[in-house]
Amino acid sequence: MLVCHPRSKTVKPLKPYCQCWNKKVPVLWVDRGACGCGEDDNVIEWGWDLPDSSRASRVVVSEDRKQVTFHPFFSTGTAAVKGVVPMKLNYHYYWEVKILSETYGTDIMVGLATDRINTEDSQFRFTSLLGSDGESYGFSYTGAVRHDDVSSRDSSGFCRGSIVGVRLDMWHGTLEFFVNRKPQCGMFYNLRRHKELYPMVCSTAAQSSMRLIYADSWRASLLVDAAKILTASVKNFKKNLPPGLQYTCRTRFWLTLPSEVCEDDEPESIESLDVGSYLTTNVLTDVHPHQYMNGFYVDSVERDFRVVVYE
Repeated sequence: MLVCHPRSKTVKPLKPYCQCWNKKVPVLWVDRGACGCGEDDNVIEWGWDLPDSSRASRVVVSEDRKQVTFHPFFSTGTAAVKGVVPMKLNYHYYWEVKILSETYGTDIMVGLATDRINTEDSQFRFTSLLGSDGESYGFSYTGAVRHDDVSSRDSSGFCRGSIVGVRLDMWHGTLEFFVNRKPQCGMFYNLRRHKELYPMVCSTAAQSSMRLIYADSWRASLLVDAAKILTASVKNFKKNLPPGLQYTCRTRFWLTLPSEVCEDDEPESIESLDVGSYLTTNVLTDVHPHQYMNGFYVDSVERDFRVVVYE
């Protein structure tokens, strides 16, 4: 299910994370030039699946399995590629792709899907594949977030040079999308009904390209929650935390990214975030007290909800 906040002001215009690419066509990662966008941590746990012979003309994956180019010659439909590693229950996941080409056409999407998603029917159709059924979740360059053929357009989307992040919490069963490391309106929840999910990207645009720049995971534990609270409560945590925690918070910065913040004047730095923003997620739907949902009890207090696990 998708939960969204209405924006109080107009949606912000599209903005790339940096200006590393001047060419209009896909470029190799080695030709990117000087770039200080945060990709140098080299945290990559998985790569893109190599296409089979039937898809080789529509999807090109680099040797390191990080960069993918769709429709390298001309487009005849919707091409998709998924990650080689499934995302399982009781883990936290975060991964990012950087958009290397202009965004145009029917759709360019980043998201997740089960292994039951049907990609064959869309090979020769221009469609928004991710989110077209109950087996997938997608975030479009147009700003639409989709699942089960239902979409909400509460984001400005992404463009060439944007960093698109996906944070999946398979402990609480939530999914959020980020653009340039800022949360977008709309949160999916109740994802624990899927035993496994795969990262996935798709495109209908000719010569569209993106690169996996970060992919990390951490098993759900008290340590994860402690890291979030510490970085939110300690002023200038990068200097004041012990060295071991400093390294963890630097390389696993995604643990401290704020949850769904849909106000236009969102905080610019992690130091200005309220600790409480990590502990609750505001929603506009009414959740009945003690409602049992997919193995969880959900408590509702003033339009907030928190998930409590009962043995």
